[in-house]
Amino acid sequence: MTNRNARLMGRARIGALLTVLLASLAFVLSMPRTQAEPSTHEYAFQKFVGTWTLEDDAFFQVWDGQTLETLTIPNHWTNCEPVNTRHSILCAVDAGELQGHILWVVGNNNRSVRHLSHFGDRRVGVGAGQLDDTGNLSLKLTFEDEPEGTYRLYSYRWIDNDRYEMKSLQYDQSGQATGNWYGGT
Repeated sequence: MTNRNARLMGRARIGALLTVLLASLAFVLSMPRTQAEPSTHEYAFQKFVGTWTLEDDAFFQVWDGQTLETLTIPNHWTNCEPVNTRHSILCAVDAGELQGHILWVVGNNNRSVRHLSHFGDRRVGVGAGQLDDTGNLSLKLTFEDEPEGTYRLYSYRWIDNDRYEMKSLQYDQSGQATGNWYGGT
């Protein structure tokens, strides 16, 4: 067999493999979607399920420890949906130029929460926190794109059944608040 024929046979095999993979994907996608597992227990993240927007398109931030900036982010949305168990929720976020997602997983006690997120090209966040009896969530997170040893305390505090406030406070390597924060309702 010539080198040219071997390349053609290799391409044919790749084509056949791709056909099988696409057919398998089509089969999986045609299957009925399963709902979150049925349970007599309350779904811990129920209050977060749905699509959320910024009140008045306003997002607030302080990056120098002093100056409050108000950003207008039109059409910002966060859509949170159960994944496939009563212990997790995935939130897709579109903040204009910055897009990403957040995955929260709650332990069997419906209180301890693990967090994993990714925004933009390089903002990966990991951490843990607690969910209280009223659905408020507090987390301690670190991010790859922030200085080593620093962290952020996030709070998701419910104002009423239709609104929550998210606030992220930054702390330096020695655990002191930097004065930098961001958030919105």
